[in-house]
Amino acid sequence: MTRCSLTVRGFVGVCLAAVLAGVAGQAPAAELARLASDTWDQYTPRGKEVDAIEGDWALTNGRLVAVIAQPIAGRNANMTVRNVGGCVIDVTRSDRQSDQLSAYYPGGPQMEWRSIEAQVTDKAEGGGPVERGRSIRVVCKDAGSPQRPSAEVAYTLEDGWDYLLVDITYTNQTDQPLEFEPADQMRADISFEKVADGQPPLFWVYDRWFGQAYGLVAEGRTIESKSDNRTSTIKYLAEGKAGVRLEPGQSVHLQRRLLAGANLLDVKAIANDLAGVEQVAYDLQVRDTAGNPLVDAEVVVQQGEEAYGSGRTDGSARLACRLPAGRFAAAVSAIGCPTRTVDLSGGEQSIELDEPGYVVAAVRNEQGGPIPCKVAFRGREGTEDPYFGHQSGEWGVHNLRYSENGSFRQPLAPGKYDVIVSHGTEHDAVFAQIAVSRGQETALEAVLVRSVQTPGWISADFHSHSSPSGDNTSSQLGRVLNLLCEQVEFAPCTEHNRLDTYQPHLARLNATHLVATCVGMELTGSPGDVNHQNAFPLVLKPRLQDGGAPQTDADPEVQIERLALWDGGSEKLLQQNHPDLGHVFFDKDGDGQPDGGFSKSFQYMDVIEVHPPQWIFQGPTITFGTQERNNTIFNWLQLLNQGHRIPGVVNTDAHYNFHGSGFLRVYLKSPTDDPAEIDTMQMVHAAEHGQVIMTSGPYMEVLLTADEVDPAAGGQQGHAGEQDDTQAATSGTAGDDVQAPSGKATLRVRVQCPNWFDIDRVQVFLNGRPDEKLNFTRSETPERFTGGTIKFDQEIPLTFESDTHVIVAAAGEKSTLGPVMGPDYGKHMPIAVSNPIYVDVDGGGFKPNGDTLGAPLPVMSGRARK
Repeated sequence: MTRCSLTVRGFVGVCLAAVLAGVAGQAPAAELARLASDTWDQYTPRGKEVDAIEGDWALTNGRLVAVIAQPIAGRNANMTVRNVGGCVIDVTRSDRQSDQLSAYYPGGPQMEWRSIEAQVTDKAEGGGPVERGRSIRVVCKDAGSPQRPSAEVAYTLEDGWDYLLVDITYTNQTDQPLEFEPADQMRADISFEKVADGQPPLFWVYDRWFGQAYGLVAEGRTIESKSDNRTSTIKYLAEGKAGVRLEPGQSVHLQRRLLAGANLLDVKAIANDLAGVEQVAYDLQVRDTAGNPLVDAEVVVQQGEEAYGSGRTDGSARLACRLPAGRFAAAVSAIGCPTRTVDLSGGEQSIELDEPGYVVAAVRNEQGGPIPCKVAFRGREGTEDPYFGHQSGEWGVHNLRYSENGSFRQPLAPGKYDVIVSHGTEHDAVFAQIAVSRGQETALEAVLVRSVQTPGWISADFHSHSSPSGDNTSSQLGRVLNLLCEQVEFAPCTEHNRLDTYQPHLARLNATHLVATCVGMELTGSPGDVNHQNAFPLVLKPRLQDGGAPQTDADPEVQIERLALWDGGSEKLLQQNHPDLGHVFFDKDGDGQPDGGFSKSFQYMDVIEVHPPQWIFQGPTITFGTQERNNTIFNWLQLLNQGHRIPGVVNTDAHYNFHGSGFLRVYLKSPTDDPAEIDTMQMVHAAEHGQVIMTSGPYMEVLLTADEVDPAAGGQQGHAGEQDDTQAATSGTAGDDVQAPSGKATLRVRVQCPNWFDIDRVQVFLNGRPDEKLNFTRSETPERFTGGTIKFDQEIPLTFESDTHVIVAAAGEKSTLGPVMGPDYGKHMPIAVSNPIYVDVDGGGFKPNGDTLGAPLPVMSGRARK
C-alpha cells in the first residue's frame, strides 16, 4: 500500500485517497481500524484539529474518514474539548483532508458512552487489525441513570456514502417516566461560519480559511440550533417540541447524518442528494485576465438575493460543485482582484477576474543571505489595508505576510501602500512606500540590518499557544512562523495540558538552525492565577492522550509537585504563570486575610511571570474600571525583600498569529550566540539563576563591579559572572551575587534599541525602591543619553549601607513599540527590566531586608473570587 510519513500530530498524515485508489475495484470498500502503531500511518486523517490517539477507531470508505474516540472515561481531545469517549473527534473527506472538527457529541457532552462493538456487513476475507466490509457499524452504550434513560449510539459507514450515519436509541430502564430533551453538541471553534440560529433544514458550519465544512441532517424531525463562536447545540423537534417523555420500558430512536465536505457547497450538495433534489454539476475555473490561475479564489453562490453557499478554488484554480436546478449567480473574488458577479450556466465555465498587482519580495540580511521576516502592508491615500487571512493562519494573517526566508510573491490590489519589513527587536525595520499597478510586479527589496548586538545572551519566549491547546484555533505552523520571523531564538512548545513539539514545523521551514526548542507544556488547572504552571523540557510520548502529559489537580500544591516530579523527577524549569501573588503567597483561601498561601508550592517555583513590565513604575494595585488588581511586578519586588528569591520572567502567552509572538521576551545568559548550538539545560540553569533580562523591546546590559575587594575574602576584580567555589565574586550581572565590602560599587548600564522605538528613562531600584537620585531621564539629564542604536551607556556609582539587591529599568515613556508590533501591542511602552543583582556588604551572604515598600504584603485583590 502507498504510505506517507506522519508527523507527531498527523499534520502530514496518510494519503488515504491514494491508499484506497490502490485497491480500487476491490469490494467491499468500507474499513474499520483500531489505531495503533501498525495502523496509525494509514488510517489517521490529516488536519489542524486532529486529536486521534492510539486506541481510537477510524472508519473510512475512500470518500470519508472519521475517528471515534475510544469509549472510556477520561478520554479528552484537549484542554477544553473533554469527555469525548465514544464521540466523533475527527472527520474529513478522504480526497481533501483537513479535519477542523473539535468534537461532535451525539446526545450531548453529558453522555457516558462505554464499550464498543464492531458489526461488519458482507465482511471481506482476511483478518488482522482492520475490518473490511460493504458496511461498517460500531456501537457504543450509555448505561443511563435513575434520572436519564440508557442509550445506544451506532455509527455506520457504507461504501459510497458521503456521510456518517449516527443513530441513537434511548430506552427508559427505570420504573418511573422520564422526560428529557435529546440534543447533540458540536465544537467547531472561532474561525467557522455557522448557520443562523433557528430551525434550518440543514445545520451547517464552514471554516473557509482551512477548507472544511460539516452538516447535520435529521431523519423525520426538525432541527433547532443555537451557536456561539465555539459550541453549537442541536435539538431535534417532533411536532414542534424538543422534549421526549418515555414510560418505563419505552424507547425512542433518533437518526441523523453527519456530512463533511471541503466547503459549504459540498455539504449542501450531499444534503440535496439525501433529500432527492435534482442537481446540476458545475465546474468553475477561475483565472485572471492574463490567464493566470487564481488558487483559493472565493466563490459565493447566490440564488436571487440570497447567498446559497460558498467555496474556494483548489490548487488547480477549479471549484467543482453541484446545485439544485435553477438560476444561480456567483460573486467571485481573490486577493488583489475586484469581485465579479457572473451568472452560472452549468458544466465547465471559465471566470475571469481583473488581474491583481504583485509584490515580489527579496528581503536579505547584511551578508546578502535569506532572513525570516514579517512584512506589514498598510493602505494609504484611499487604498484599503489588505486582508490575507484569519488570525489563526500561517503565511498570510490579516495584513501581515510572514516569510521564513525573505522571498515571496504576494498578489495585492492596485494602490499605494506603506510597507514595514521587520525581524524582531534586534534588527532595524525597513519602512517603505510602494505603488502597485494591475498586472505588474512591484519589487520589494530590503536589507535588514542587525543593529542591536547581544553577545552572550539569547532571546526567548517561555509561553505561547496554538490549536492543540484547545482554547484557540491557531495553526501551530503559524505559531512557529511567528516566532521565527520575530527572531525568538529559544521557544519551548508549551500547549495547554498537552506535550507537543515544534520540531516538525521547524524542519518543514528549514529553520532548525534558527530557533532552538524542546518539548514542554502548560499544566492548566483552576484557578488561573494560582494553578497554571509551565514546565520544560519534558518527554513526549507520541500517539498517547496529551502526549503522555500529567493531569491537572484541583489542589495547586499537588499539581505543581506532580509536574515537578514528572518524568522520574527529571530536571526541568517550572514557571508560575500569570499569578496573583497575593493569592499564591499570602492568601490561600482567598478571604483577604494572610494565611501563608500555598506554601508547599514555593520550593518548586523556578521563575514567576511578572508582566506587564511597565507596571514596575506603578503602585501595589492597578485599577480597571471598578475593580482593582494586584500589581504582579510590584508584589514580586515585595517578595524579593521577604527572601523569596524567585527570578521574574515575561512572556507573550500568545494564542493567535497576528503579531502574537514577539512583543515580550526575555534575554538569557548563554555560552553561545548560535541558536543551533543552544542547550536546553543551559537555558534552564540561566533562568533558575536569574540571569534574565525582561523586555518588550530594548536590549539592556547591566554589570555591577565592587570598587574594592576585601583581601581576606580572597576575591578579585572580574567580569560579569566570574566566580567559583573559592572566590567571592566582585562583579556580576542579573541573578549574580556580588560582594562589596567597602559598600561602594559601579553599575554600568547599557541600552540598545533598533530604529523603531526609543527609551528616555533609566531608573535604578535599590531593594525594590526607585531611588530618586538614580532616576535618569532624557529631559532632565540629556547628557547621559545618546542617539543611534546605543541609547544609554553609563557607569553609575552606588553606595550601600547594607545588603541590597539592584534592579534596573530602562523605558521609553514617550515612545511606543509602534506599527511594527501592530495595532494592539504597538501601543505598549518599550521597557526592559533586569532581574536583581544581589550585593553582600557584610560578607555574611545576602540577607533580605523585609521591606514591604510602603504597602502591606498582598492578599487577594478586589476581584471577586470563587
